[in-house]
This record gives sequence, C-alpha cells and structure tokens, in this order.
Amino acid sequence: MTRHIPAKELEAFAAAILQAAGYTAAESTRTAQSLILSDLVGYSSHGVIRVTEYVSSLQRKEWQSGLDLAIRAESASHCVADGQRCLGQVQMPRLLERLFEKAKTQPVVSGTLAQSGHVGRLGEWVENIAAQGLAGFLAVNDNGAVLCTAPYGGKEATTSTNPFAFGIPLKNGGTFTLDTSTSATAQGKMRLAYLDRTPAPKGLIQDSNGTPTTNPAVLFEEPLGSILPMGGHKGFGLSMMVDCLTAGLSGGYTPPAPSGTPFFNTVSVTIWNPAHFCGLEHMQTESEKYLAFVRNSAPIDSAHPVRIPGERAKAEKEKRLKNGIPLEEGTIRALIDTAEELSVQRPEIL
Repeated sequence: MTRHIPAKELEAFAAAILQAAGYTAAESTRTAQSLILSDLVGYSSHGVIRVTEYVSSLQRKEWQSGLDLAIRAESASHCVADGQRCLGQVQMPRLLERLFEKAKTQPVVSGTLAQSGHVGRLGEWVENIAAQGLAGFLAVNDNGAVLCTAPYGGKEATTSTNPFAFGIPLKNGGTFTLDTSTSATAQGKMRLAYLDRTPAPKGLIQDSNGTPTTNPAVLFEEPLGSILPMGGHKGFGLSMMVDCLTAGLSGGYTPPAPSGTPFFNTVSVTIWNPAHFCGLEHMQTESEKYLAFVRNSAPIDSAHPVRIPGERAKAEKEKRLKNGIPLEEGTIRALIDTAEELSVQRPEIL
C-alpha cells in the first residue's frame, strides 16, 4: 500500500530524527532538504529511506557530526578536502562554494572529497554547478568498502554502483543534467524493493551463483548475490574508471579496501567556466538547439514522445509537490521504528 505524504511534513520528520540521533540542527535541516528533494524528483533510493542508514552510521561512531571541511591541499584552481566522516549533504556544498569562487578567475577547477558521508543524489550537485553558469562533472565511489556490483561475466561483487553526473548551463537559469550509476540499478532502489517485498525488474540482479533473479533479498541476505553492470562490459569499464579516478585523486581506496574500512563516499569534481572558452552564450545556444532537435525527433510510439535526461524528474517534482511523496509501507515502518527508538513523535499523517 502506498501513502502520499506532504513534502514539508516529511522533511520536518526526517530532520527531527536526524537531530535526535545526534546531528546538529543545521546538519539535520540541510540533509533533510536534500533527501526530500531526491524523493520529489523520483529518486526514492536517495530519499528519506536513507535516514535510518545515517542514524545507524552515527550511532556506530563510523560517522561524525559538527565538523567543517578539512583542507589537505589547495591552489587557485584545485582543492583537496576531507569530509571528516560528516554528512555528505553538508560537506559537498562547502566544497562546491570553494570551487565556485575559484572558477570566477580560472577556466577549469577541480576538487576532491574524501571520508565523506553519503553525498546523496549527484544530480543535485551538478544542477547547482550548472545554475552558476558553469559546466561540471562529478563522480563518486564508496571508498572500496561497499561491494555490491559484479564485473561483466562474473558472479561475485567487486565494486559498488559508482555513479557519475554531468551538468550543462542553459538560458534563464535552466540546466541540462545527466545523473546515472554505472550499475544496472542503484542499491538503494533494491533496498526499497526489499523492504516493500516487491520483485525487482528483470535483468538487474543475480544470485550468488550468477543466476538472474528478481528477488532483491539476494543483495541483503546470505549468500549474497550482486547487481549487474550497466551496459555489460562497457558499463563495468566506466565503473572501474570511476573507482580509479575518485580514489586515486582523493586519497581514498579502490576495492578491496583494508579490512574494517567503513563506508564513505569519495568524490572527484571538475568544473569548467564557459566564459574562458568560447563563451557561455555559445554553450547555451548550442545545447538548447540540440535539446530541441532531440525532443522533436519522431517517436516510435506517438503516445510516448522522446524525452531528454532530466525531464521525467522535473515532471515528477511538480506532481509530488501537489500530491505528496509516495511512500510504501516498508519505508514508513523503517522511519517510524527509528523515530520511536529516538523518542521522536511521528506526524499524524503517518
């Protein structure tokens, strides 16, 4: 059974749980805003379901609260930062602000972030980059500590979902973004299916013997199965590049991480200022011309016109702001259980 919860009420509930767990009020508010935004645009795998994970990570003392970025190295065009095991939705904006300032005078700037809590939906960060009139690329690995995706042709997981994202600035503050994992699906989506006891779509996961399955329990119960790579060998090649790039530049780990290494995100981000190249207007004009060209291409089915990346998310956001965020009973129960453990009163609507 699906229930639709108003975004503001769900955001306040998520923030209250995080603060009760020991995160600061500011951290809790900022992180809840990010999680709700993910739910609003249809990325439920990066939405409020993550609250329980963030709480348990702090309770186990794997993550921390209340610390700023630690800057390990910096120049006019780069920044090497350490998140000090704090929430990624708090530390990522801090890194980006430093890079935005550098991009005012530099054509290309780059930064890395190590030892960060989960940074959430990458699309949020490249949207922020593009909204500044800048173009950006961002990639993330899980510090070699999360193994859930198998190599092409293999039956044992050797890496994580390793997402990456691009952002392009458009006119009037618009953005064109792509946010995708290098695995066939996000682990968070499979966790939702597992909690809600619903089957996964075909072609996404396999059991411990390498046999295709639609049962998400194979990712969370022994013997563990794995997620398949996106696009076969090509997707897994991209995944390996994400691991090497982010871990290699940030000081983090590629798989396998040393025994006992907790889950962190490591991030690499590159930002281009079009004004230093052939001009922001040229990038915007050419990008918008191309987007229109693709949108207007003849569809196979007239009932389903061609869409560009990001359009479904924008439509979903409008719908969910009006009708509420859909939550399944498994997700609701997980939130309520965590709230009760922390003596947080749940909203009447739940």
